[in-house]
Amino acid sequence: MTDRTRRRFMRFAALGAMLAPIAASASASPPAPKEHDEPTSADDREVARSVELAGLVFPVFDERRQLQNYLFVNARMLVATGKDPWKYREKSHFIRDALVRAAHRQSLNASGDYTTLNEELAAATCLEVANEVVGEPDALVSMTFTQIASQSRD
Repeated sequence: MTDRTRRRFMRFAALGAMLAPIAASASASPPAPKEHDEPTSADDREVARSVELAGLVFPVFDERRQLQNYLFVNARMLVATGKDPWKYREKSHFIRDALVRAAHRQSLNASGDYTTLNEELAAATCLEVANEVVGEPDALVSMTFTQIASQSRD
């Protein structure tokens, strides 16, 4: 087999590997239509009334303000009943920026543990900051951390 033939074969193999999942999903039957668009479970209703904040990076520092770690966080803020979630979702990039700035002012880790988020402190701090950003004191009422990962500094 010549180099040119081998390269051509590899291109076709790569193309086939990329197209196989698309072909498989096309042959699968479509999901059954829902009778209504209302969320069915309590979790679905919460997601429908929330602002998702993915990819937050909180620095963790010691009492001398020396960087010790980073916490990578995904979170969900629940919008108060009767408020329009889309109004706050449109401001999520401003909220995200303000949360990261707040995390640079105050370390949100658990006392004595640079790898664990103090969820109570973080939620209180983040809700206060987020409500300042949106300009309404009780627009965002609770915060749930959907994922927390730690990256220790060596």
